[in-house]
Amino acid sequence: MTSEVMIGIETHVQLNTKSKMFCSDPSDQKDAEPNSNTCPICLGMPGSKPKVNKVAVKYGVLVGLALNCSINKRVFFSRKAYFYPDLSKNFQITQYEVPIAVNGKVQLGTNTIRIRRVHIEEDPAKLIYSGGDITNSKGVLIDYNRAGVPLAEIVTEPDFKSPKEVRSFLERLSSILEYLGVYDSTREMSLRVDANISINGGERVEVKNITGFENVEKALSYEIVRQNGLARMNVSVQRETRHFDAEMRTTKSLRKKEYEDDYGYIFDPDLPMVNLGEDYVLNIKSSMPELPEQMARRFEAEYNINEYYAGVIVYAGKDMAKFFEDTVKLHNNPQIVANWLINYVLKSLNWRSERISNSKIRPDSFAEFLDMIKNGEITERYAKELIKKYVDTGESPKSLISGGAKKVDKSELIKIVASIIDSNSEAVAQFRSGRLEALQFLIGQVLNKTQKQADPKEIKEIIESSLK
Repeated sequence: MTSEVMIGIETHVQLNTKSKMFCSDPSDQKDAEPNSNTCPICLGMPGSKPKVNKVAVKYGVLVGLALNCSINKRVFFSRKAYFYPDLSKNFQITQYEVPIAVNGKVQLGTNTIRIRRVHIEEDPAKLIYSGGDITNSKGVLIDYNRAGVPLAEIVTEPDFKSPKEVRSFLERLSSILEYLGVYDSTREMSLRVDANISINGGERVEVKNITGFENVEKALSYEIVRQNGLARMNVSVQRETRHFDAEMRTTKSLRKKEYEDDYGYIFDPDLPMVNLGEDYVLNIKSSMPELPEQMARRFEAEYNINEYYAGVIVYAGKDMAKFFEDTVKLHNNPQIVANWLINYVLKSLNWRSERISNSKIRPDSFAEFLDMIKNGEITERYAKELIKKYVDTGESPKSLISGGAKKVDKSELIKIVASIIDSNSEAVAQFRSGRLEALQFLIGQVLNKTQKQADPKEIKEIIESSLK
């Protein structure tokens, strides 16, 4: 029997601001000594007074608009009370009663994913578990550098029907955030997911703080198996919070799930109401950058590439889209540029776990590579071999082949074919007896001799002509 799966997710995104949510400490913690970027405000010391980061508010509005939400014109912050060591003041400043944005949607194929709310809040500190993980460590270290970093929390309705669909949504969401310029995917823990899942209308389970889209898919897949197993044994699924162990690919129970009433939300008396006027929201909306879906449609129309090519290029990242457009300016054949980018360059980059912006290749040298194929300086077959070395080194394609294999002209190719025929009499006899695999063998021998610089079609024609 097929289970009915319901999944909703809460995505916590670190906003790419210079300072923290309620103080002036830097929000980028890269290379910082533990507990070095702190102050009385983000440590929650008595008498300290928070101040709202205007850029974080603007970014929250941007995220809401990009997700087709309605923006609340008057918002405020609340204190969410709970006792964990990552919050030294024993409450988190967040939005609950009136979030910055509500009632959005994202189209994912034929499925509409409803966005319940987008709100902004402060990130807790980083907990480092000594001698184990959250479920079995012998001790916990705390780095408060992360405390107070601005977060946007994006909460969906339980509209996902499979873990794979959740992963697709997260990949799309990440692209949207990147194009908005509000998110830096290179930051540690810059995007974390809490996933809520239930089967067959049963109690829901929350899996907390999953990082990595692949891990989200694995955690949810495991939960489906686990909950189905309980159902087969007539054991009720408990409402609880669980932790995903990426190494074991399993989830572990942490605690019984809290309800929102348990947090005792109260209006934060140290922070004012924030009035987002109509003009303020309209100004932000008018200055929004081109988003992935819009760009993909433009690429289809402007460059006459198909929907698949446009989607892959755009959703591979803003840097890939720019690389494509910059290359097309130099090699004016968008279909060829798209084909080589997607089928060869992107595969090589993925194998190296690199983004194109971090790689050694550049639009001018890539255009040179494509020009060489177009002008017949290298065969397409040899180019498929050369592309790997090009992505590895970023060197000029002309310099990569200088002194090496060059395209073989026809007169030279006829001589090479003749020598291969003379030295492979058995294969020649098999070919003349009608065995087509012998022809492929002879073609392969010629290609090896020419270092794959000859055209297989031309080789075939010369062999067939020579052996009539």
